[in-house]
Order: sequence, then structure tokens, then C-alpha cells
Amino acid sequence: MSGRRGQRQRIFLTGGTGFVGRVVARRLAERGHALRALVRHRDDGRAAGLRDLGADLVVGDITRQQTIAGALDDCETVVHLVGIIKERPPEVTFERVHTHGTIQVVEAARQAGVRRIVHMSALGARLDGTAYQRTKYEGEEAVRRSGISYAIMRPSVILGLGGEFTRMLLRMVRMLPFTPVIGDGQYRLQPVDVRDVAEAIGLAVERENVPDAAWEIAGPHKLTYNRILEIISEELGFHRTRFHVPLTLVQPLVDIASNWRLPTPINSDQLAMLLEENVIRGEGNALLDTFGIEPNSLRSIVRELSG
Repeated sequence: MSGRRGQRQRIFLTGGTGFVGRVVARRLAERGHALRALVRHRDDGRAAGLRDLGADLVVGDITRQQTIAGALDDCETVVHLVGIIKERPPEVTFERVHTHGTIQVVEAARQAGVRRIVHMSALGARLDGTAYQRTKYEGEEAVRRSGISYAIMRPSVILGLGGEFTRMLLRMVRMLPFTPVIGDGQYRLQPVDVRDVAEAIGLAVERENVPDAAWEIAGPHKLTYNRILEIISEELGFHRTRFHVPLTLVQPLVDIASNWRLPTPINSDQLAMLLEENVIRGEGNALLDTFGIEPNSLRSIVRELSG
């Protein structure tokens, strides 16, 4: 696929200090784009990584319009990656970050005359889903209604260096004599390499002929949770017995902990999304079909991380 929006663009980046954002920022900088990155704290160690890439840092908060007003001036594209997987009320909620925050970014982009928005949502985003899925969808809607050219990226569960889910899986297999599994472990995931996600986002920025749409991107294989643990164990050189915890036992405990906002490895929303599966329905995968990226397999990701 060919066609470019300009060899070098000024890009306003949100979420650049996060797991995905750090990889996206590096990819964009290596391609010669000029970055203006929104950060919460200029002296944060993660912000220093953006500065090392040559990014101009802007201190602000997407949920507070006054802190980003004018920050997008002269930018051609917005890459909006801010997202959370756990709430910390009252300040950090799905509604406040995914919905309200995206509305504020879209409005600032409109005022600045930005030409394109590349927005990271999530596979499974929909109005009748969990609070996470619903607010991700509401953020998408704000982008769709903006009147600005856009690409909405809907990745499956993302794996890679520094990812929370990646750390949990590797630590569990390495450190426990057995591997706990909620329920039967037959629910499927389609894990995708963070570097593949970053490459797709970069191409969505650069290519003229990527139409305005929501793009579902995922890894090459739809794997049961059991199979994911098997592959990780094989690549790390461990033989781990899986210990299946009945859902009838887990669900009430997770619900109670979530209602009381107690710290747990998984909350009610995350459990619901895990059990409903996180795979692309059908055979398509925009990572390959639209962006021409041959997705890395789970085995190759783990092999590199453990090498």
C-alpha cells in the first residue's frame, strides 16, 4: 500500500509514556516525525524517554481542556493513546479518561485545524459491554463525529516488554510451582505484539489511502488461555501443572472485591471480558489485510522476551 501524508509531520501524541505509547513514539521518531507529547509531569522518568527522542513536552491532562488548549497548534495529526485498564475513583475512571478525555482531545484538535486523528480503542468496544468497553466505544464515537479524517485502532490483548499482562503471565509461569487458571481455560485470546501495533499506528498516520474506519488488529493465532500458558511454559523451559479454579468460586470473590474496591489481580469487568474471549470474529485481520504487517506469533514474542 502506498501514498503518504507527508514525509515529516508534526504529531501531537497522548499516552506517550505508556506501554504502547513508548513503542509508538520511538517508531514515529525513527521515521522522522516531529513529536509534541502530552505528559502529566515533565520530570517523570518516562517523560525523559520522550525527550531523548526529540519530543517537545507539553504538561497537561486530557480531562482538563484548559491544560491542552493551544497545545495542538501547528500539528497535522493527533495520535491519541491514553487509556486505563483499572479505575482509581474519583479522579481516574473509564468515563473520565476514555469518554470525556477523548471528547476534549477531539475538540482541541478541531480548534487547531488538525487533519487526522489516529485513536487507539480496543477489540470488543461496544455500547452494551462492560464499563471499559462502553467508554472505549464512546471515545470512538467522539472521533467519528469530529469531522476530521481518522483511523480507529482496535487491538486485541497486547503483549511485549513492559506490558502488565505480559509481566503477569511470565512471572506466574516462572515463580509458581503450578499455574492457576480461572474456569476451564478454554476461552480464547488473540495476542498481538506491541511492535506490530505501533507499526500499524505509524502507517495509519502516514498513508493517504487508509480510509476512515475502525480497524481490528490482532496476532496470527486464536489461542485458548490453556494453550497460551503451554507455549509460555515451553519457551521458558518449565513444566507447569495447571490448577483450575472453578468460576463459581472465583466470580463471587471478584465481585465482592470489586464492589469494595479492594486490590485484586483481576476485577469484575476484566473477568467478564476474559471469559467472553478477545478475538477477531471471522477470518479477517486488518494488521495483515490493510496494513500489510505479518503479525508476530506468541511463541516468537515470548522467545525474544526470554532470550
